[in-house]
Amino acid sequence: MPSEDPSDKIIEDVAKGATKGFLEYSKEQIISLVKKLRDKKLAFIKEEKTIEVAREQYRSGESKFYHNYIKDKELLFLIGMGLTLRKVEDDYEKRQNLRNKIFQKHKLKGLHIAEFVQNGILNRYIGILLEVVQSIGDLEKQIEEVLKDVDKHALFVQSTDKLGDVIRKSIILTDSHSPNIFVISGEGIAAEMLRKDIDKIKESLKKYSLERISTERHETLFFKLITEI
Repeated sequence: MPSEDPSDKIIEDVAKGATKGFLEYSKEQIISLVKKLRDKKLAFIKEEKTIEVAREQYRSGESKFYHNYIKDKELLFLIGMGLTLRKVEDDYEKRQNLRNKIFQKHKLKGLHIAEFVQNGILNRYIGILLEVVQSIGDLEKQIEEVLKDVDKHALFVQSTDKLGDVIRKSIILTDSHSPNIFVISGEGIAAEMLRKDIDKIKESLKKYSLERISTERHETLFFKLITEI
């Protein structure tokens, strides 16, 4: 009979809430547990090279930065998926496979959270927040709020969307939720459309000032609510 894997026993104890037993395990056993839990969560990707990229992203400096301000484990997992998408975005097949897997397991909201990170939106979003927040606690709260309600704060433009769709959806979202920062992001064909019609989009959101970030692949528009002093 094969010997029992100690990390399996740790997982069992954690599942049963056996805190005392968990605390008695060695550092090496706990490290084994963490790795095993992480690998089980990544198994849905079903592509070993992409899984290895995901493991690397969880050890990256950017990932560790987010861990300082975000405590929600599910959000941190999806952030890791976003970092992985960014790392494989030059490989169309791997990128689309991962996007599909995220969508299947975490639905559209989960995919949008990952895209929020992939496109570099979260980085700049935090930078804008740092200009106005009064405390670290306020920063943490606002980061989690925008990620948990990402579709109230951001519009992800698809290649099939028309300018009229983008303007209509943007007006509905900003009028309904009045976000302090509203993001419109597009990739590829959608990015080209945003670049071409940026003035018309800006004209439709008069209550907001515009900051844009452009790369070869992405176009991201940050609309910041104008507050009267």
